[in-house]
Amino acid sequence: MSEEFYHKDIFGNVVDIDFNMEEEESESSSAKATDGQGKKYNEFNIFALTDAVGARNKKEAWVLYQKALASGLVAEEIFWKIVWIVKSILIASRTKDYSETEMKEFPYKKAKGFSRNFSKDELENLSESLVVGYHNARRGIGEIETLIEKILLRL
Repeated sequence: MSEEFYHKDIFGNVVDIDFNMEEEESESSSAKATDGQGKKYNEFNIFALTDAVGARNKKEAWVLYQKALASGLVAEEIFWKIVWIVKSILIASRTKDYSETEMKEFPYKKAKGFSRNFSKDELENLSESLVVGYHNARRGIGEIETLIEKILLRL
């Protein structure tokens, strides 16, 4: 291929591209998206969504779910965070102190506070609908995205 090929777009228009400048921009933007140790992170705080689920605020939970998807989080990743908070609330509702569990004190206390927003039956039904819905989605009956939306709107 000739040097001329690299300076024309698909319509044959001459385009002047400075490849060095693009590399510098991508290096600076990737530095913003890492934690300093090379691990990338999303700008969305998933725990805001789990807090909305625990607080039983369906409108806020749904809006945060949409923001999570827009930020690039995968629906299955969001699903497992919701499973985590429901499981934590179930554990906290059945115990008296965090020392009875393998949880840390802060998440336990938060889950214990959220347990006041749900009855025992509601928590068990929520947990069951998450498990059944996940397996149905894996079998091709429905989608994880829709499952999450339905669960959030039924809070």
